[in-house]
Amino acid sequence: MMFLYKSKNFWTAYAPAKLNLFFEVYGKRDDGFHEIISIAVPIRLFDTLIFEPTEKEEIDFSCQNASSDVPDNENNFVVRAIRLLQKRVGMIRGAKIRLFKRIPSQSGLGGGSSDAATALQTARHVWNLNISDEELLEIAAEIGSDCPIFFHRNASISYGRGEKIRSIDGFIPKLYFVILKPCEGLSTATVYKQCMSCHDWQFQYPEKLITELKNGDPVRIGQCCFNRLENPAQAVWYPFHQFKQELEKFDCLTVRMSGSGTAFYGLCRNARHATCVAGRLRQRVTKNDHIFIASN
Repeated sequence: MMFLYKSKNFWTAYAPAKLNLFFEVYGKRDDGFHEIISIAVPIRLFDTLIFEPTEKEEIDFSCQNASSDVPDNENNFVVRAIRLLQKRVGMIRGAKIRLFKRIPSQSGLGGGSSDAATALQTARHVWNLNISDEELLEIAAEIGSDCPIFFHRNASISYGRGEKIRSIDGFIPKLYFVILKPCEGLSTATVYKQCMSCHDWQFQYPEKLITELKNGDPVRIGQCCFNRLENPAQAVWYPFHQFKQELEKFDCLTVRMSGSGTAFYGLCRNARHATCVAGRLRQRVTKNDHIFIASN
């Protein structure tokens, strides 16, 4: 779902957020990661990346509208991704990159991963690089397990530690969501650390959700949504129930946390229902909490 537009001297790319409609954890691996299966959909909530190629090898990077936990330096996922790409292809050109954030950090919406994936795809196009999707995906997976998700335009299923991904074939209906992102954030590492101790060992599987996504009934899709990371998030973040229950008051088809949180999504019946839910929710939460309406 990355969108790329050319102006006179630079390119503008839009990096989408994602929602996890399904997330199960099957155990901890020998390499320290967790074995997972996830179904994610990209949504129309975007960060904006301005990419201007330069003749010098340096990467001139800045990030605006970001919270304090988003690095505005070489540690940002965008810079790390471009550096790895330069190393892989022996690129001696550089770029001036401006990142404008809208996707909140520490939300489970994948903003940093999407920024990195978008930067890689943009650089390949702008620099006219002869590098395959497979090679680009390898670089993306080095940055983060979520990054390869954003090479898929529609719903995808991830497994392994999250780096193995395939698209879900067939038509996926347009779904409407209201997203509530509290001002507090959670680190993925903190949530995963508690995961197996909170596990009930009653494993869930995604096949039913895949079937319902193809059938296209939002009610039945909502019945199949699941996130194993909700239990460990509750264990380390006391306000979990307060925010989830706010969304549950408005007749959403399901309310789930996305990824490791702290963003919650309510699946709505249609666009009108989403607009109504968001309007009522804005009257109940603080101005520091983010509310978005988005579709896939």
